[in-house]
Order: sequence, then C-alpha cells, then structure tokens
Amino acid sequence: MTSNKAAWIKGPGSLVEVETVEKWVPGGGELLVQVEAVNFNPIDAKLQRSNIFQPQFPIIVGFTFAGTVTSTGPDVISVKPGDRVVVARWGQTGSDNKFGALQKYALALEENTLKLEPEISFEDASGVIANLATVVSALNIYMGLSLPPITGKALPNGKRVLVYGGSSAVGGLAVKYASDAGYEVVTTSSTANKKLVEERNAAHIIDHCQPKEDLLRELRGHGPYEGIFEAIGSQTTTQLVVELLRETGGQFFSTSPSPGDGQIPNNVQKKWAGYSETLASQEANRELRAWYLERYLPEALKNRSVWPNPALWLKGGLNSTQEALDLLYDGKVSGKKIFLNPQD
Repeated sequence: MTSNKAAWIKGPGSLVEVETVEKWVPGGGELLVQVEAVNFNPIDAKLQRSNIFQPQFPIIVGFTFAGTVTSTGPDVISVKPGDRVVVARWGQTGSDNKFGALQKYALALEENTLKLEPEISFEDASGVIANLATVVSALNIYMGLSLPPITGKALPNGKRVLVYGGSSAVGGLAVKYASDAGYEVVTTSSTANKKLVEERNAAHIIDHCQPKEDLLRELRGHGPYEGIFEAIGSQTTTQLVVELLRETGGQFFSTSPSPGDGQIPNNVQKKWAGYSETLASQEANRELRAWYLERYLPEALKNRSVWPNPALWLKGGLNSTQEALDLLYDGKVSGKKIFLNPQD
C-alpha cells in the first residue's frame, strides 16, 4: 500500500517537517483524496508565524485542494473512486489534521466536495472554491450587496463599491463578482498588475503605489461607496482605509485582523469574520451555500466567468511547503496563486 506523507508545523514559528503519517480510512460521509493541487492562502502562513488565530499544534495546514478520489466511506453518493474533485476544509475539518491539504492523501467531507468536469483544471477549482466563498459571504451576507446572475451580468445599478487590493487572490474575485452583480467597482493595483485587474471588469483602477495623499484623494474622489472591502488584511492597508474614513466615519470589511486594530478611532469600524466558514457552516446561510456550491460555482468554473490569479507552481512537492509559506508571509507574491503537488 502506498504510504502517506504530510507537512507538519509542530509549534509556533517551527519550520515545516515532512513525515510519514497514517493513510486515513474514510468514515461516514467522508472520502479519501489523492491530493494533486494544494492552493496556498495567507492564513496558512499566519498560522505558522502569528498567534492571531491561536491554533492547536501540531497542525497540517492547507484549506483547499483538488485531486482524485481513491476511496469513499459509507453513505457517500455524489462521488466515487476515480472522480476528480475539489475540496474546501470547512466546519469540523478545519481543526482535524486528517483533512489538511498538505499531505499526499487527505480526507474530505462529501458536503464540502465538488465533483469536477474533465475540462476544469485542478488549479482553477482549488484556487477559487474557498476564496470565492469568502467573497460571496463578505459581499452578500455581511455587506448586503446583491447577488450576480448565474450566468452573464446584471444591469448596472448605479451603486459603487470599493475593493482595496484588486490584484490579490480574494480581491480579484471580488472585483469580478461585484461587477457581474451590477456594481461599479473601484479598486487598487500596482501598474505591474493593472492588466490582470482590468480583465475583472473594474470600472476604475487606482495606482496604490502613488504617494499616500494622492492615493487617498483619488479614493475619496470616486466615492461615496455602497460598501468597502479591504482584501489584503494587513496593518498597512487597514491604516490606509482608516485614514480614508477618518473624517466622515464609517465601516469597512477586511479579510483579516491585524496588529494595531485596537487603535482604530471610534467613528471607524473595521469588521472581520471567517467569511468562508460563515457561508459554509451557519444554518442561517444554508440556502445561499446551496446556491453557491450547487448552482453558481459549477457554472462559473465551467464557463470560466471567474478564475484565480495565475498559478505559481513550486517544484519539490511537500518539501516546498516552507518555501511557499515564506513567500506568502514575506509578501513576495503579487498577482499570483502559489500551488504545489504533494505527489511530486
């Protein structure tokens, strides 16, 4: 029997260790997947290097992956061995290492799994499923914006939204999603990534590399905004959006807490949540989850009406995990998504 290997983080700040682990046996409602594409997100690096989320070590990180089903447990009906699938690690699986993406064979819950058609790539599917769920949750549940149609675009509704960080993995998806829903989207990008953002149909792209006062003046000039989504989640971007709202007051939604949040003035509110988890796991959002996973996402992947940032594949399989986490934590990846194949 082929053995399993996993990339472990055994303590706060500890370097990744690749070790042989058990090849898991799926239980009721579970399946075992040969992992062939792991999509890295900033939270993976923060779990290793920051205490913001207070994980229980040792951990196997990685929250989205794609691959081939090798076996299924009792009561699994939507997929069978040999099927190509994409998986999001939601709900109870988030703290269970058997479901961590960074291993050769990972467990998945059937309810968090989407069967893929042959024409859909592993990197497109794993690069979208959780990041787009974040966007759906942030924009529709928390910000109260309208849904886009399953296919095509809604008519313009005359409302503007600001997505700060239009070339980021989540920000780019938010730009396209909000634009398809009929909103006029104002976003930011470097000149190097401007073309990437233009493809997402942003109405206005502001150069975030210009002097801060010029940047703020331009952001204010395109307002007022129906909602503000800060898609980077860093201390620097938080401070910038706080400065944008300092005089008028208001709220914005961010993808992550950051150092210094306690010093935000009283008239400005930064709101953050585990957006993807809210959509996937809260009973109140069951209908929206079904719309997303059963209708919108399959059609969006099939028609490529949404897509991830270009892939940066690292060679070396699981042995490249630490390199990936370092690149993310040090902010050395711009306009790309990091992937590796644990089977390499």
